[in-house]
Amino acid sequence: MSGGSGRTVVVLGGGVAGLTAAMELAERGFEVTVVEPSGWGGKARSASVPGTGTGGRLDLPSEHGFRFFPGFYQSLPDTMRRIPLEGSSSGVEGNLREAPQMLSARSGRIGETVADVSQATGPRTPLQILRARGMRLGAEGELNEELLYFANRMLVYMTSSAERRLGQWERTSWWDFTAADGASEEYRKVCVVGATRTVVAARAEVGSAHTVGGFLEAFGYGFLGRGEAQAADRVLNAPTSTAWIDPWVRHLERLGVRLELGWRVERLRVRGRAVVGAVLRGPGTRRRDVDADWYVCALPVDRIGALLERGLAEADPELKKTAGLRTDWMVGLQFYLTEPTPITRGHVIYQDSPWALTSISQAQFWDTDFRATYGDGTVADCLSVDISSWDTPGILYGKPARECTRAEVVAEVWAQLSDALDDGRRRSLHEGLLHSWHLDPAVRNLDGPGPATNDEALLINTTGSWELRPTAETAAVNLFMAGDFVRCPVNLATMEGANQSGRAATNALLRAAGHGGEPAVVHALYEAEELRRLKEVDAALYRQGRAHILDTPPPWSSRAGEDRFSTTG
Repeated sequence: MSGGSGRTVVVLGGGVAGLTAAMELAERGFEVTVVEPSGWGGKARSASVPGTGTGGRLDLPSEHGFRFFPGFYQSLPDTMRRIPLEGSSSGVEGNLREAPQMLSARSGRIGETVADVSQATGPRTPLQILRARGMRLGAEGELNEELLYFANRMLVYMTSSAERRLGQWERTSWWDFTAADGASEEYRKVCVVGATRTVVAARAEVGSAHTVGGFLEAFGYGFLGRGEAQAADRVLNAPTSTAWIDPWVRHLERLGVRLELGWRVERLRVRGRAVVGAVLRGPGTRRRDVDADWYVCALPVDRIGALLERGLAEADPELKKTAGLRTDWMVGLQFYLTEPTPITRGHVIYQDSPWALTSISQAQFWDTDFRATYGDGTVADCLSVDISSWDTPGILYGKPARECTRAEVVAEVWAQLSDALDDGRRRSLHEGLLHSWHLDPAVRNLDGPGPATNDEALLINTTGSWELRPTAETAAVNLFMAGDFVRCPVNLATMEGANQSGRAATNALLRAAGHGGEPAVVHALYEAEELRRLKEVDAALYRQGRAHILDTPPPWSSRAGEDRFSTTG
C-alpha cells in the first residue's frame, strides 16, 4: 500500500478498536489495511485447546476471559447489528442471549443472594438494587446504616457535576470515596471491593471513584429501566470468535479491507508533523515498509511503550504520558465438566474469594449440544472463570496467584469456588465433574524460570489516569489513536470503550481529510433529566471550592461535620 490518493489508511492493530475503525472507514470509501501480530479481535477473541477434539468434534473452546455485554453498551451493539449473519435480521447482535440472574456467592452458601436482572421483571426500584447487593441486612430485614451510606455515595456521584467528576472524583480512590476505612468487613467486601469486581480489573484501593462510580451509575440506570431498553446482562451463544469476530472479519474482507495477520509495527517514520511510513516485522526476520495517507494506531496500551521510542513520541510528544498508565491482570481459566453444571442463569460473583473470582456456566447459553460439538464426547459444560486478583494469598497454599505454579493456580481456584458453592451437605463441584482445564497461555512463567508475566494485561483506571490518556486526535496531522485507553464516554477499559475509540479515531480522520460524509456515532451514556438541576447546583459549589451538598461523613466516622473537599483534590 502506498499513499497519495488521500484515501489510503493503515490501521495498526486488529483488536476491537482497530476493526471498528477499519469498518467505519471502509464504509466511507477509504482503502484500509489492518495489520495485526497475534489474532483478530485482540483480547476479545476466543481460541481453542489444540488436540482436544476427536471423532469430528471441534477442539474445546478457550478464551482470555468470558465476554459480557451490559445493557448500557450502545456503540458496540450498533456495530454488531451491521455485521451480516445469515438468518438474523439484526446481524451478529442476534447471537446475544440474556443472562437473567446474578448470584452473589458466599462462603458456605451463608448469605448468598440471587438477583433477578432480567427484562421480564421490569424496572427496579433503588431499594431493590440495594437489596441485590447481597449485603446482610439489619434487624427484621431493615437496611443497615452502612448500606444506606452506600446509597448516599451513589446518589452523591449521580448528582455530581462533570467538573467535580473530573476535578475531584477522578483524583479520589473508590476506597476513599466509599469511606472503607473504619467500616465493617462486610461493607468493604460487598459494597467497596465487591462493587469493583464487575468493573474489569479495577481495584477499590487504587481505582478512581470517577471510573467505578460511573460504571455503577450506568448499570443502575439500566436496572431502573432508563436509557436503552436492553437486557442488563447479555452473553454470546457460542465462543466469541465463532459468534462475532469471525463474521466480522469476513464482512471486512467483503468491504475491501486488507487484513494482514502476523505483522507487528516496529517503527513509525516521521517527518515534521506527519507520519510518512511504518516499518513492519513479520514471521521470522521478515520486514517491510508501508506508507499511506492516514494512520490509526490501535495497539494495546502495554505495547505503546516500545513504539514511543520508535517514532510515536516524535509524532506527538504528549503521547509519552501514556507511559504512566498502569495495567493489571484479569485472566481466564476454563474448567471442562463431564455434566451440565448451570450454577445460575448468569454470572456469579464470589464475594469472599481472595482472588476476586467471577464465573459463568457457558453451555446453557450456547445454541449447540456441547458434548456433541466439542472435545472427546464426554465434556458437557464449560465453567469459565475470571481471576482478577493476582497479589492476594489464597486459601489452599497461602500464596498469591503470581507465585503459584499453573497446577496450583487451578487447584486454588477450584478450592475457592467450592468454598462458596458447597454448604457442607451438598457439593456443587466435585472431582468427578472435572474433565480438564485450560489457563490462558498469555500468562507465562508460572512454572518458571523467571517471574510470571502476562502478554494480555488490561488497563486499570487509577486515580488521576484520565490526564494520562490521549484523545483520538494527535499533534501529527495524519495519525489518530484508538484503543480502550483512549478517552471516550465509557471511562473504562472495555469492549464498548474500544469500539467508541475506533469511532472517535474515524471522526478525527474524517475532519482532517475534509470528508463530507456522516461521522460515526459515539453514543453518550444516559443522564437523568430529573438530576440536571442538582448537577448545576453542584457545578456552582465546585467552582466555589465547596463540597457536594449531599456529601456527608459516614456514620462510623469521628469526623462528623468536617468539610472533606479541597480545591486541590
